[in-house]
Amino acid sequence: MQPNYPPRGFGGQAPPQQQQQQQAPRSGGGFAPPNAGYGNTPFIQQQQPMSQPSGGNFPGRGFPGAQQPQAPHSSFGGRPGLPGQAGPPAPGSRGSFRPGQQVGPPQGLPGPAPGHGGFPGQAPSAPGGFNNAPPAAGPPSFHDYVCVDEGCCNPRFIRPTLNHVPATKELLKQCGLPLAAVICPLVDLQEDELPIPLVDFGPSGPLRCTRCAAYVNSFTKFIQGGRKFVCNICQLHNETPRDYYCSVDQYGKRRDIQERAELSRGSVEYVVPAAYTIRPPQEPILVFVLDVSLFSFQTGLATSALQTIQYLLPSMAQNTRKKVGIVTFDTAVHYYRMDNGSSSISMSICPDIDDPVAPLPPSSWLVSMDDPAAAEKITELSDVITRSFENTTKNQAVSGAALWSVADALSVSGGRVVLLHAGAPRVGVGRVKREEVSGAYGTTKEVDLYTPEENNAYEALARQCAENHISVDVFSVANTFASLADLGRVCELTGGRVQYMPQFEKEQSSNRHHLTSMLQRLVDRDCGYEAVLKVRCSAGLRVEHSYGNFFNARGGNAFTTDEMEFAVIDQDRSMCVTFAYDEPLAEGTDAYIQAALLYTRSDGLRCVRVHNLALQVEPLLSNVFRFADLDATCSVWQRSAARQFVDKQLMRATPMAVKESLVDQCVTVLFNYRKYCASSSSSGQLILPESLKLLPLYTLATLKSRALRGNLVGNPPRGFIDVRADERVMMMGLLNSLPVEFCVSAVYPKLYSVHDLADDCCTLDEDGKFVLPPQLPPTAEKLDEEGIFLLHSAMCCYIYIGPKASPELLLELFGVDHADTAEQTLNLFETLDNEPPEGDGDGMSARERLRSLVEYLNSTIPISQPLEILSKNDWRANRFMSALVEDRTRNDVSYVEFLVQVHKKIQYKFH
Repeated sequence: MQPNYPPRGFGGQAPPQQQQQQQAPRSGGGFAPPNAGYGNTPFIQQQQPMSQPSGGNFPGRGFPGAQQPQAPHSSFGGRPGLPGQAGPPAPGSRGSFRPGQQVGPPQGLPGPAPGHGGFPGQAPSAPGGFNNAPPAAGPPSFHDYVCVDEGCCNPRFIRPTLNHVPATKELLKQCGLPLAAVICPLVDLQEDELPIPLVDFGPSGPLRCTRCAAYVNSFTKFIQGGRKFVCNICQLHNETPRDYYCSVDQYGKRRDIQERAELSRGSVEYVVPAAYTIRPPQEPILVFVLDVSLFSFQTGLATSALQTIQYLLPSMAQNTRKKVGIVTFDTAVHYYRMDNGSSSISMSICPDIDDPVAPLPPSSWLVSMDDPAAAEKITELSDVITRSFENTTKNQAVSGAALWSVADALSVSGGRVVLLHAGAPRVGVGRVKREEVSGAYGTTKEVDLYTPEENNAYEALARQCAENHISVDVFSVANTFASLADLGRVCELTGGRVQYMPQFEKEQSSNRHHLTSMLQRLVDRDCGYEAVLKVRCSAGLRVEHSYGNFFNARGGNAFTTDEMEFAVIDQDRSMCVTFAYDEPLAEGTDAYIQAALLYTRSDGLRCVRVHNLALQVEPLLSNVFRFADLDATCSVWQRSAARQFVDKQLMRATPMAVKESLVDQCVTVLFNYRKYCASSSSSGQLILPESLKLLPLYTLATLKSRALRGNLVGNPPRGFIDVRADERVMMMGLLNSLPVEFCVSAVYPKLYSVHDLADDCCTLDEDGKFVLPPQLPPTAEKLDEEGIFLLHSAMCCYIYIGPKASPELLLELFGVDHADTAEQTLNLFETLDNEPPEGDGDGMSARERLRSLVEYLNSTIPISQPLEILSKNDWRANRFMSALVEDRTRNDVSYVEFLVQVHKKIQYKFH
C-alpha cells in the first residue's frame, strides 16, 4: 500500500481563531529549468481522503488512573500539497499571548497558506497573541505575536523543545526528542511589549538562594507567613531578609507581589553591586583591522570598508562611551597616532610579524566618540589610508600578525575587533600551512579542510582573546583557500562570527551594499560586554550539553558546561542547552529553567538579566508530543550536527555520517510516536504528530543546507565543487548561533516571483508595515520560463532569470536586455533611497521594488548573503537549483522521495 504524506510548508499549533481557515490545494506542474537531475520526480496517485486530527483538548496535567488519550496527528494521502500551515490569524485578532493559555491542535485540517504567514520566516498578515501565565505553550517562533509577561519569560528569550517535560528519563527516551532549550538572552522585544524592568536592591544585591544561588523569581514560594522562602530550583528553605519581609495572603502570596517586578515578571534585570565586578566596567571599544594589500584594493574591499566606516560614523556617535580605531596591514601592521597631543596623523609600524606587539598604547590610536572632532579625525584617517596604499604593489597580507598585535593592544581593556581581509596569511604568525586539495572533497579527508588543525596557533589566540574579553568578527573576501576553520575558532570562542564573500568585486554595487549593511547591523546592535550566562534547572535535572559560540573559563570540555562566557554578546546571538535526568520528576509539579546573564551594558551599567520559565511535568507521552516545539527541535538538531563535524570525540564526522545521524533521529521520533501513540493506524500511512508534522521536511532542508550538504565523490573541476570548506565553516557557525526563529528559515528559503509584483508590493501600508509579495514553496514547480525569481534566506540570496524572460523586463530591472550580462551591470543598490516609499507605490519602478524587497528581507535576519544574479547559462545556477530544497538534486532526494525513505525505515523498525 502506498504511504500517505504530510503537506509542504510550516505546520504547528495555532490559536483557535487560526484553525478554521482553509484554501484550495495548489496545482502542480510548472517550469523545470534545463538542469538534468533537477525538479520533482513524477508521483501520481489517486488522492485519498484526508483524515482529520482527533478533536478535543486533552487535560493539561495527568493524574493517577488517567487513560492515555489518542494523540492528535496528521495522516495524508497522495502527493504532498501545500504547506500544512495553520492559516494566519483573522484580521483584527491581535491580542496578548499568555503561556498559561494552552494552544491546542487544530480541530480540522489546517488549510494551506501560500501567501503571508504560510512559511517559516514570514510573519502572518495579522499578529496573534500570547499571554504567559505558566505553564507555557507558545506559538511558532516566526509568528508575529505580543507577549504579556505574567510570570514566565517571553518565549523569544527561552524556547524549549518540549513544553511538557517527561516525568522520567524512560519517558523521554520513548519520545526520542531532545529535552533542551534555545536561549537568546538579549533578543529584541516587539514594540508593543513591555520593556524588561530594572530592579536595584542596593549594596546587598539581588536576593538569591543560599545553596544554589538561584535568583528569587515569580515561582518562589513564601512560607511561615512570609518569614521564609522556598527556592524553586533546589527546594531549600531560606530565611527572608528582614528588609525584604512582607506578609502573605490566605493563598500564600505576598501582598506586595505587584509592586515587586522580580516576583511578578518572568524576566527582570538587576543592577548589581561592586561584588559582581572584578574591574571597572568595560568600555565599548570597536577596532577595524583592514587589509590594504594589492588584492584588497583590486577587489574593492579596502575602499568599500573605509567608505562604510565613514558612513557609520553617525551610528557609532550615538554612544559617546564608544571608542573607535582603525589598524591596517599588508606585509606589516600599521597603527595611526591620533591622540590630542598630535597635530597630524602619524603612522607607526609593527615590523615583527612572527611575534607582533602593538607599537602604541590604545589611548594613542583610539578615537573617543565623545570628542567633537571624532568624525573629522576618522574621515581624515580614511583619506590618509587611501592615499598611502591605493597604489600599493604588495600582494602579501599578514592578517594573523595584525590580529595578534591588536589582541596584545586590547589585552587590558578588551573590546570588539572586526577583521576584514582579502586573503589568507602566508607569512608571519598564524600563516596558513595547509592547502586545499580538490580531490579530498566528497571523501573522508574532506573533514580535514573545515576543522581546525591540531595545535594551531589560533587556538591559543582564541583563548587569549576570550580571557581578555576581546571579541573577533571576520569578513573574508578571499577567493582562494583561507583555512577559515582556524580563524573561525577565534570567532567561536569569543562570541563572534565568520562572514565569507568570495565573489566580492568592486564593480558590483550589491557587494558594497551588502558589506555596508552587515557592518551597520554589527555596529547598531546593542551589545553586552564581559558576559557570563549561567543556566540553572530544577532538582532532578541537570545541564548535559551546551551549543553555541562561547568560552568555558573553568576549563574542561566546553560542550558540557552550564556556564558560558562571552567577550561580547548581542541580540543576534543564541545558545542551546540540553538537559538530562538525575532522578524522576514528581507528577503534578513544574520543572523550572532559570537563565541569568551577567553583563556590562553599553551605557556602562553592570547588570544581571534573569529569565525564568516553568514547564509542566508530564506523565503522558501523547501530551509530550502534542506540545513539542518544532523550531526549537530543529535548532538543537542543527547545532548537534554542526558539532559532529569538529568534535574529536565523535571522530570529526563526514557529511554523510552527519546525514545518517539526522535521518535516524527523525525516523526514531516518528517511529516512537507511531508505536506508542498511534498504534491503531494503518501501516500504509505515515502518521505524524500534529506539532511535528513538518519534521521530515525541515530535516531534509537541513541536510540540503550549505552547512551540511555533501559533495560528490571524486575530483571535480574547482568551480564545480558544491560546498567549499571555507563556506561550510561560515554556514556551520551560522547554525550554531542563530536565534531559534531563524533556524528553519535559514535552511528553508523563501521564493518570490518578482516579474509580476503587484502595485502595493514592496511599499509600506497604512500601519507602516512592509507589504510582501506572495511567498512560494522552494520547488521548480513554481518557476516559469518567462519569469524572474528571488530566492532568499540567511544562507543564500539569488535572483534567477528564466530562459525566456522578456528583454523589456530585463532592461527595466537591470539596465540590460540580455540575461547573461545582468550581473555584470547590476546596479540595484546605486542612487536609491534607503527606505521603501510609503503609499501605493504608483511611482516606483520595477527595479526600486526589487531593491526594496531585497533590502527588507536582509533587514529581518541576523546575517545575510550577497545578492547573485543567475541565468541558465551560468554554472552557478546549480547553486540556485540546489537551494530548492523540495526538489531532487544531483546527490540528494526530493521531499517526496525522502518521505518514502522515512516511511520505509519506520516500517522496517516494526519488523
